[in-house]
Amino acid sequence: MSRIKDFRETITLSLPVAASYVSDMLTVAVDSIMVGSLGTASLAAVTLAGSSTMIVMLFGIGFTVAITPMAAASWARGDHAHVAGVARTGTRITIVVSLALVAMLLSLSPFLSILGAPDDVTQIATPFFRWLVLSFLFRLAFGAFKQTTEALGNTRLPMMIALGANVLNVFLNWVFIWGNLGAPTMGVEGAGFATFLSRVAAAAVAFWAWRRFAYFAPLRNHATSRASRGDRKLLFTSGASIGLQITLEVLAFAAGAIMIGWIGATQLAAHQIALNLASITFMIALGLSTAATLRVASAAGRKDMPGLRRAASSAILLVIAYELIAVTAFVTLRFWLPSLYVADPAVIALSAHLLLYAAAFQLFDGMQAVGMGLLRGMNDTRIPTIIAFSSYTIVAMPVGYVCAFPFGMGPAGIWVGYLTGLITASVGYFLRYQSQMKKGLA
Repeated sequence: MSRIKDFRETITLSLPVAASYVSDMLTVAVDSIMVGSLGTASLAAVTLAGSSTMIVMLFGIGFTVAITPMAAASWARGDHAHVAGVARTGTRITIVVSLALVAMLLSLSPFLSILGAPDDVTQIATPFFRWLVLSFLFRLAFGAFKQTTEALGNTRLPMMIALGANVLNVFLNWVFIWGNLGAPTMGVEGAGFATFLSRVAAAAVAFWAWRRFAYFAPLRNHATSRASRGDRKLLFTSGASIGLQITLEVLAFAAGAIMIGWIGATQLAAHQIALNLASITFMIALGLSTAATLRVASAAGRKDMPGLRRAASSAILLVIAYELIAVTAFVTLRFWLPSLYVADPAVIALSAHLLLYAAAFQLFDGMQAVGMGLLRGMNDTRIPTIIAFSSYTIVAMPVGYVCAFPFGMGPAGIWVGYLTGLITASVGYFLRYQSQMKKGLA
């Protein structure tokens, strides 16, 4: 395969995946935008419910991601029965985990006041919180379908369903927030109900596609296949490890936001703008990471070491090229981009300053994402979890605190912590990848 064809295959896989990841961000953003007209308390309620549950959902998503490398490797070698067994078992594990997570969060819903929000915000947030939590069952069920379908090399179908669910969410928000088309006026709770219904619809369409599309016939023919005890254990441990990896990184960034909140509102607003922009660019890197997982797992399944190396190198080169473009954009547009969010000159100036740090960590953020994707393609998750813990908990958060406060750097110090943690993670993942390649474990 020529290098150009190699790049094309990686890009073809990665772009729909990136769009799927963006769809989760859009769900939260749309709910926030559409309830914003109801007042500050309503917007704060949606933010409170979303921020207090997102990490739990991301942990659950880790169990769906664990399906991909095992299913992709088996699909590549033509073992359809094993793919079906992995998909079936992975979905069951995901459902059991999601039920446990939902039960835990619902049991905590009467105690949202401990998060410190004003009573009126907590009262508005509680029903939205419950609908949002219930929607996790269907979001994770759809996630199991998504990861299985991507393992078969089809990244477009899950993207289309996910984006369709976003469009449905906008329509249902309009119906239930304001009581249009004869529906009851539910306010903020209506946004939660709309999110729940749109995720139920996504799961239902996924189930229908699984049952009806000829594409899935090889797996339906082995519908009674079961994964071995070893596979069940690997799916669970890998899922927990991947969920923990995601959670650790998110917690590090959340901790940074909390520490900046100690400094002041202007600083926090500027931080949120810079972080939001960095999160948007990260979606492409995440898509390339998933493409790396799929291609590495497929090559490993075929025992094609040259193909595995090509898949890895194409993902690495593409993420470097993409992040260099992102770096250039952040540096040259650092004053204009924040103006899309606010008009406050102080917030814009500080956001522009923080975007220089965001530009500095872009390359390492992309590299750590792809490095983690390569290791997932090899079903290597335990050591990467230790690397993630060390990078984000032992390095990023303490360094950020010390730079921000004892060293007096303020918000920029938190971003120095982010940069240090991402450098540590990217170096750690690639050293681990090189070690695995030398051992021939791929």
